[in-house]
Amino acid sequence: MGRFVLRRVLLLIPILIGVSVLIFLIMHLLPGDPARLIAGEDASEEEIEMIRVKYGLDKPLVIQYLIFMENLFKGEVKSLRSDAPVFEELFPRYLNTIQLAFSSVLIASTLGILFGVIAAIHRNSIVDNLVMAVSLFGVSMPIFWLGILLILFFSVYLGWFPSGGKEGIRSLVLPSLTIGLAIAAFIARMTRALMLDVLSQDYIRTAVAYGFPRKTVIYRYALKNVMIPIVTIIGLQFGYLMGGAVLTESVFGWPGIGRYVVEAIFARDYTVVQVGIMVISATFVVINLLVDLAYAFLDPRIRRG
Repeated sequence: MGRFVLRRVLLLIPILIGVSVLIFLIMHLLPGDPARLIAGEDASEEEIEMIRVKYGLDKPLVIQYLIFMENLFKGEVKSLRSDAPVFEELFPRYLNTIQLAFSSVLIASTLGILFGVIAAIHRNSIVDNLVMAVSLFGVSMPIFWLGILLILFFSVYLGWFPSGGKEGIRSLVLPSLTIGLAIAAFIARMTRALMLDVLSQDYIRTAVAYGFPRKTVIYRYALKNVMIPIVTIIGLQFGYLMGGAVLTESVFGWPGIGRYVVEAIFARDYTVVQVGIMVISATFVVINLLVDLAYAFLDPRIRRG
C-alpha cells in the first residue's frame, strides 16, 4: 500500500509543473497590458514603464516564470492590483470554497446514492419513474436558476435563510443545496444504472438463491461493487466545484476562490490568476489521489497491480 501511495504522489510533481507552465503562458498570451491597467488611463508612458520594472514585466518570459515560481515557494507573490500578498487574500476564500464544495458533495452523495438505489430496487415502478423524472428535472435546470428559486422561496417568502453573503452556517445552506441537488440528480441516475447492471449478475442471483437476506444482498454485495465508479464521480465533482462554483458564488455573494479568480481575470491580475488556478489544480490532483486510494481500499486487486 505504501508503494502504491508513493507512486501516485510522485506523479503529482510533473503534473503540477506542467500546469504552472501552461497557466503562465496562457495568461501572458491574453490581450491587454496589466501595467497599463494598474497605472490607469491617464498615466504617462514613463509611469507605465516604472510599473513594468517594479513587477518584472519587462523581463523575458522565462525569467518571469522563474521569478514567479521562486516567489510562489516563498509565499511572497503579490497582487498586481492591491500589492498585497496573494495568499493572504486567497486563503480565506479557498477555505470558503472548500466548505461549500464539501457540504454540497455531502448532500449530493447522500441523496444521489439513496434515491439511485431506491429507484433500482423498484425498477419500472411508480417510485422509479418518479425518482428518474425528478433527477431529469434536476440535471436539466440551470444551476443559477435553481439558486434564484431557492432564494425566492426560503429567503424572500419564508425568511428562513439569508439570501447571500457569509453570515455563519445558515448562509451555507442555500448555496450548498443549489449545487448539491444538481449533482445529486446526476449521481442518482448513475447509481440506478450501475445498480441495475450489478443486480443482474450471476453472483447476485446465487446469493439470492442461497437465501441471503435482501438487505444483505443489496447493501453488502451489490452496492459495494457499485461504489468504485460512484467514488470516481463524487471525487471529480468535488474537484470541479473548486473552480466551477463561480455561478453559485455570484448568485449568493459567496466569497469563494472561483469568484476571486474570475474578478482577477477581468482585471488582468496575472499573479492572482496564476496562484488561484495553481491552488485549484493542486486541490484537484490531490482529490484524484484520494480517489485512487479509495479504489485501493474498496478493491485490493488495484493496489496489488
